[in-house]
Amino acid sequence: GDQTAYDAAQEVLSVMGGNIVHCGGVGTGQGVKICNNMMLAIAMIGTSETMNLGVKLGIEPKLLAGVLNTSSGRSWSSDTYNPCPGVMEGVPASRGYTGGFGTALMAKDLGLAMNAASDAKAAVPLGSLANQ
Repeated sequence: GDQTAYDAAQEVLSVMGGNIVHCGGVGTGQGVKICNNMMLAIAMIGTSETMNLGVKLGIEPKLLAGVLNTSSGRSWSSDTYNPCPGVMEGVPASRGYTGGFGTALMAKDLGLAMNAASDAKAAVPLGSLANQ
């Protein structure tokens, strides 16, 4: 909505989360959300494939994650929510992949992103591959 409506709702919104951002007109926030989640899906797939390759090459996962997380490959998927078992405590990979952002929810958001990309005539080949 408009800035005035956002300002009026700020007190209520601040209870819902710590990072409240006015993104523009109606629907723009939804666009930001699906863009963010498409980027997360792509980064998580890249992190998963990277960690798998490293393990297959005989590299200890915690060592690989440590190097990645202090190098240009660092991302939220690698340093905060690493998908490789044994790298981090308190993440789904350390709990048999339970209790995380469900794949059904990610699939839904990727579907929304693909619809939006089609409507906007935006090429998103990596998003499309992630959606497969």
